[in-house]
Amino acid sequence: SDEASHYQDGERKPFASKDGIAVIPIRGTLVHRASWVDAESGLVGYNRIMSQAKAAFADPDIGGIFSPFETGGGECAGMFAAAEELASMAKAEGGKPMYAYLDERACSAGYVLASAYDRIYGRKESMGGSIAAIINIIDKSKAYEKLGLEPIVIRAEWADRKARGQAGEKIDKDTIASLGAIVDEASEQIVEFVAAMRGITEQSIKDLRGEVFTGNDLKSLGLIDDILSEREAWAALKEEIRAR
Repeated sequence: SDEASHYQDGERKPFASKDGIAVIPIRGTLVHRASWVDAESGLVGYNRIMSQAKAAFADPDIGGIFSPFETGGGECAGMFAAAEELASMAKAEGGKPMYAYLDERACSAGYVLASAYDRIYGRKESMGGSIAAIINIIDKSKAYEKLGLEPIVIRAEWADRKARGQAGEKIDKDTIASLGAIVDEASEQIVEFVAAMRGITEQSIKDLRGEVFTGNDLKSLGLIDDILSEREAWAALKEEIRAR
């Protein structure tokens, strides 16, 4: 896939391609929307991924899509819409064959996207999983108190729960419970989607407890289809396109 080019017959395409295969790399931290400037900082937008995927899907010269993954995940915002649309373009839904290749790792939101593809391959050392949502917060109230600082947050009289957890504000049990409910809801959606895409039970995914796994375990758990080199995965996609 590294030899793919954006140019074909003198025309520049919005994606690189070779052998009639579009290469759409998914590398970096996933965010809802990002520009080329963000990409230089290691961010990749779902909007950019989908723009390239849609162009490849509509291009009559393209027979399939190959995506090398190297991402630890990112935002839930935009993730479900992107994953669902990718799934709708796949061969399983009457579209073009799409292969995801774990070029190091596809975790969390990255794995959700990978699961939308027809096939997932990787090497023995490839990593994947971490299937669940998470929110990180820090209670800085004790640090503020030690410094002699008192946070003052002015809210509407009827909106006492608005934006709880401001800098220096103690994070109470109700705030933790509210955020926990958001995490649980997003995680249920993730599990439902991955289970449907991979043909495994929702409980089997929950039994993984959000852990990350490597190649052989990923295969035995049904999270990837086989252990292949990138060259072998590329050849398999090329043959599938030829045989159609």
